[in-house]
Amino acid sequence: MPFQEHAEREAEWFFRELGGKVPESGDSVVRAAAARVDAWLRGIPAFHRGVFALRYAPRSWPTPISEEFGELSSIVVRLECALHPAVGASTEALEQASVERLTKKIAQCEQRGLRPDGRAGTPRRGERELLQLGRRAYRHLELAHRALARARGDVACVVPGAR
Repeated sequence: MPFQEHAEREAEWFFRELGGKVPESGDSVVRAAAARVDAWLRGIPAFHRGVFALRYAPRSWPTPISEEFGELSSIVVRLECALHPAVGASTEALEQASVERLTKKIAQCEQRGLRPDGRAGTPRRGERELLQLGRRAYRHLELAHRALARARGDVACVVPGAR
């Protein structure tokens, strides 16, 4: 579906290159394209826009997390945060606690590797939790891209220089 590909490219450009904001000055073509993407994004649920911001905003995570979840790491960290809400804690504190739990869980899974009998086994609880977080993060991103594709309709990609 080419329009979903356009939506993916536009979301990445808008959040990665423009920080999720329409520039106030500069190239009029860029501003016009950004305003159009922003309007489409305002037409989808806020949590989808948040998923884009998490996915495309550059963040650095500890190696075990970035190796385990790759481009979905920021989404996974936030999803894991939601499993352990803390009233009054800052986002930074919640994310740090999430990073510590995820890193510990990944290390435990790596230590186990194989079942005691030497055969690869069904995933244990911690491994299942990691798999589920990764799948949920992917699904959230996929749904956000679909929502943006519906909002934008079947128009050409507006990213400057895109074909």
